[in-house]
Amino acid sequence: MNKENKKKELLKLVSILSNNEMIYLIDILDLSSNQISVLRKSFSEHSIKMRVVKNTLLKKAIEKNRKFDSFFPILNGNTTILFSNWNASNITSKIIKNFHIQEKINKPYLKGAYTQESFYFGGNKDLNTLLHIKSKEDLIIEIFSILQFSIKDIISSFLNSTKYKICELLETLSSKKKDEKKKI
Repeated sequence: MNKENKKKELLKLVSILSNNEMIYLIDILDLSSNQISVLRKSFSEHSIKMRVVKNTLLKKAIEKNRKFDSFFPILNGNTTILFSNWNASNITSKIIKNFHIQEKINKPYLKGAYTQESFYFGGNKDLNTLLHIKSKEDLIIEIFSILQFSIKDIISSFLNSTKYKICELLETLSSKKKDEKKKI
């Protein structure tokens, strides 16, 4: 790769790190071209891009975006980067996990991931964690749903108790009016 191509590739990697919500670093060493093609297609169906990178270029890109310094220790051997500009961590993990099951192998191996403004490391253990992690949007929806039911219950009980109080008040007023008419 000549100097100009390296510079272009470095700029692309800096852009990937800066403009994506989710970044996975995986090891696809020893996978056949057929298996890699299947993975690439599966990721592509969910707008997840896959790119094999050179560790030295990725290290230089990280030096320009210090937010990803945590990735330095895992930048050895084969590195492929998965990235998406939306939080696709559950889907990415499911694709990898399903691939493990279908192919009966533990590749691709998760080296590290950045999603939900957090880093994950440790291979398949963290892959399982990422599989079940909820996005911030999902958590907010869940909280609103819980609050919605609580608020409905509160309003319902308030209206029911208020309805009876109003009925009692009307009955009392009605009986007072009857009493006043009798006196006249």
